[in-house]
Amino acid sequence: MRVFLFDIGNVLCNFDFDRLLKTYEQISGKPVGIHEPEDQRLYNAVETGEITDQEYVERMNERKQISWEVEDLVRAWQDIFSANEVGRSLYYHAIDQQVPVFTLSNIAEYHIKAINRNWDNLLDQATGLFLSYQMGYRKPHPKIYEATVDYLNVSPEECFFVDDLPENVEAARALGIEAHLFLPQHYDRVVEEANQFFAWDSLAVASSD
Repeated sequence: MRVFLFDIGNVLCNFDFDRLLKTYEQISGKPVGIHEPEDQRLYNAVETGEITDQEYVERMNERKQISWEVEDLVRAWQDIFSANEVGRSLYYHAIDQQVPVFTLSNIAEYHIKAINRNWDNLLDQATGLFLSYQMGYRKPHPKIYEATVDYLNVSPEECFFVDDLPENVEAARALGIEAHLFLPQHYDRVVEEANQFFAWDSLAVASSD
């Protein structure tokens, strides 16, 4: 059985980080930097389920002297998410071709809430979701790929994976997964590779139409 693994951020849903910082400033009443090492540690912790969304908010409030609620984060990410039309075209084409489709994403629960509010049927159409906050690891940690392959009961070579970060692609390839970097300059090649990998009768195209 061959399966298609999709990252979410910048594959199915684009996001604008600069706009996120502006939105954080609006809800906080002042600029909020999130570039310090402890900020990244907390972000990694909420994306691996080490802490909950609520705990993340409480710790950020204490660090930044702000008064966020979890709902503020959900609304902020709703505002900065937009559809990646090429990624979604490939996603829906794979579903139409009856290929098992899964997500494999570094993500927190509040991100999922934001996505579901913007597109209430997007993730529901996947065969299943592999989400870092539920799995306890973030890409590019090898264990998140190993756990995915083990759960699916397939060989790594039977998995076609797309992600926008080189380190995540390289880590997947190191385990034998057919992994491809999903960036605008590579869209045509990725779609061509997917057509060949799955031997689709009806070919996907790198188009947003």
